[in-house]
Amino acid sequence: MADGEGAPSASASANAAGQDSGNKLVIVIVGAGLGGLLAAIGLALDGHRITILEQAASFGEVGAGMRIPPNCFKILRRWGVNTTYLKKTHSNGNRFVRYDNGALLADMPHGVPELDFGGSYLMVHRADYHTVLLERALELGVVIRAGNRVEDYDWDVPAAILQGGETVRGDLVVVADGAQSSARAEFQGHELPPTDTGDIVYRILIPAHELLSDPEMRDLISQPWVTSWCGPEAHVIGYPVRGGEVYNVVFCCSKTSMQDRPFQPGENKLVISDNSELLRRFAGWESRVQKLIALSGKDFLKWRLYDLDLVDNWVHRSGKAVLLGDAVHPMLPYMSSGAAMACEDAAVLRKMLSGTTRQSLAGRLHKYHALRQPRASKVQKAGRVLQEAYHLPDGEGQRERDIWITKDDEKNPIYWGHKERRDWLFGHDAEDIQVVE
Repeated sequence: MADGEGAPSASASANAAGQDSGNKLVIVIVGAGLGGLLAAIGLALDGHRITILEQAASFGEVGAGMRIPPNCFKILRRWGVNTTYLKKTHSNGNRFVRYDNGALLADMPHGVPELDFGGSYLMVHRADYHTVLLERALELGVVIRAGNRVEDYDWDVPAAILQGGETVRGDLVVVADGAQSSARAEFQGHELPPTDTGDIVYRILIPAHELLSDPEMRDLISQPWVTSWCGPEAHVIGYPVRGGEVYNVVFCCSKTSMQDRPFQPGENKLVISDNSELLRRFAGWESRVQKLIALSGKDFLKWRLYDLDLVDNWVHRSGKAVLLGDAVHPMLPYMSSGAAMACEDAAVLRKMLSGTTRQSLAGRLHKYHALRQPRASKVQKAGRVLQEAYHLPDGEGQRERDIWITKDDEKNPIYWGHKERRDWLFGHDAEDIQVVE
């Protein structure tokens, strides 16, 4: 409801919160993606009053497959996010195969994630995951305003200014508006656009029955590994989602290896009407890849992959606004940890805001930055290492990779192929921190 329509104004709400609600804050979150919803859930659990502003008019079947690793799952469980009826597939682990003949290079089982890391490892459809987060946020009384595009900010109030002029005020603004964040530059004092990594991806969903009817393909569904075909300047990753109803497959390749029209300036995503580009680019890959291409159907997305150099300032100089998720650390998808890092951001932000006042807010936000930046940056860098490792041309480097990929050693280029790194990534508990003034 807009200001002046029979409800207390947003500014009045903020003032009332500061005066009458003890240490509870009025918080405006910009963006109702995964990161924004996770932040809303965590903060609402502590009694803060949350409003999310989302430019999209409605939520629907957006996105494709994704993974929820144990370091995220354990937080969801504590926060009462109900995954009981979420259509999901429990991952066996990662399987790496050669691109041209399908020869097995290495299996990296997850073991028993609940015992080893304290949480399940799930493969899901992004829209299904978004739905359960949305439901939990609404249960907790979060106000979600769809079709509300933020055009500007008043950082000193702080406030988000909507298209049309309405001002939505609070004690804190959390900016979770994604990799192409319009606000990030204002935190840095200079432009900081995301970096084109040189890779492009095609994301495709295939009905499982199409694979189950083929003896060569059915194991991709019945044995739920994340299968990665590694080849020169490209790789293909596939895994079942929605409890095995759908096979999610992502074709990744360097833009320099493409044989089709490049993206034009300003283009980041395109809808591809047929599979001819994939047929040309992945000619010579093994038969299962060819069959996945044949089943790819029409009108699927092709987009450029971006990440970002280290962001210096997660906290606005006003001390009343903070960045979260892809807005501050967009990542290559190869670590499958972008959404999990946003979940960890939300968990640490919640801990930092527990018991805070408006007077101590800036200091708590800077502690959030100090705690989260080193870990998020390390995961970002690991994604770039995987980009190179997956795309090695045939030759000495590729043969060396294929040797080390089988060993539990820090020289293994696959991040979670080394137990110490795997434990650091999946065993982490973002809420296991002490708030020290």
